Amino acid sequence: MSKNKLYQDSFILNLFSSAVRTTVFLLIILSLSTSVLAKTQQLTLWQAIEQVNQYQASQDFWQTQNSINDANIQQSKLFKNPVLSVEQTGFGSTTEKELAVAISQPLDIFGERKAQQKIARLLIDKTALKQKIYQAQIALAVKYAWSQLAIAELEKSIVNEQLRVSEENLKAIEKRFNAGSIAQVDVSRAGLTHAENIRLFRQADLQLQVAAQQLSNLWGTADQSLQVNLSAQKLWPKSSHQQVQEHLADNYVEKYRVLQLLESQATVEQLSAQARPHPTVNLGINRSQSLDNATQNQWVLGVSVPLNIFDRQQNGITITQAKMNLLQRQKEFYLKQNALQIGTTLTALQGLEAQFKVVDDTQIPLARQVQSKILQGFLAGKFALIDVQQATLQLQEIRMRKVQLLRDGWQKAIEAESLSLGIQPSDVMSKDAIAQINQNLWQDIHAMPVIGGEN
Repeated sequence: MSKNKLYQDSFILNLFSSAVRTTVFLLIILSLSTSVLAKTQQLTLWQAIEQVNQYQASQDFWQTQNSINDANIQQSKLFKNPVLSVEQTGFGSTTEKELAVAISQPLDIFGERKAQQKIARLLIDKTALKQKIYQAQIALAVKYAWSQLAIAELEKSIVNEQLRVSEENLKAIEKRFNAGSIAQVDVSRAGLTHAENIRLFRQADLQLQVAAQQLSNLWGTADQSLQVNLSAQKLWPKSSHQQVQEHLADNYVEKYRVLQLLESQATVEQLSAQARPHPTVNLGINRSQSLDNATQNQWVLGVSVPLNIFDRQQNGITITQAKMNLLQRQKEFYLKQNALQIGTTLTALQGLEAQFKVVDDTQIPLARQVQSKILQGFLAGKFALIDVQQATLQLQEIRMRKVQLLRDGWQKAIEAESLSLGIQPSDVMSKDAIAQINQNLWQDIHAMPVIGGEN
């Protein structure tokens, strides 16, 4: 190798190394300045849930539903309206005239109003239960978003550590190159690896900002400065088995199905009452006028009874009873399948936790030790460059495996809690979870029925 060529290679190497170090320096300065300028907010899970609850409470969802339920209660107590009839016969001066005025009142003697009131009271119970389901959905959605922020923080710290290791590797390779024991292309490859780690750091920082903003969006802000600041050991979801057992005692969907069964029974009672012949009391007065202008008043009292020959609500009752039977079968099937799914999820969560402890307690410290020793041996000429690369890659893979295990663990924990409450996990783990929850709630409000009091 000529001196000019060696000089050119050294110049290019020094220029490349200087550029890399400058980029790292600027990146660190940028991160520090950002942390100084932005007032960080350390946020616990319960603080996040409380902020979202306060924000959602301002929408008056439940006040509207309670008002509708109260109106339904009052409406179901009302009697059917009376009917006023007026008949006039004879309009000429040479004819006899007769005026009949009567009022008719349908009677409720078979419990139709009572059944309507029962349905209206069940709607109050359903609304109260839907509110609990809603609050549980909100809490789980916030919990998932909060966990993603915490995991993003951990991932950024791990990528930052990878960046530090790659910088150490680059310095060691530069020393071996200056000693003339490795080729310039090896230095360039190390530089490319270091540049990729810089990109990954920027990516992790962006993901962290997005996670913070997505969490703060849940209470109507766009704050990128939120921080959780928990160690990896404290980030693993705790007491999942205990929480699942507590939630199983309050399985909201199961209770909701019970209310649906009671509502169906009340509907059958209402249809049965409607199927019976409801009498109508008629009270009136007939005023007749003869040709000589003599008048005569006569009171009329009568009862009319419909003949329920064709329509006895028999088909409506059959349909409602079929729905009741289906709900009962669904309840039994749901309880069995839900218990099996929860058990499988908890088994997976337990396995993930065991793997997480092995990675965090054993594999990472050992991989870090191996990488450090191989790097030292590389500087001493005992190991080849490929040994350093393999040890570094193995350390990075194990560290990222830790992040993935933590992400999978939180997903399984929230899935188990959701199932134990009777909530679909997909309803609380999507990016627009709360928006979809609110949308479903608005649709339920618009679909609320008006009960009783109609003719």
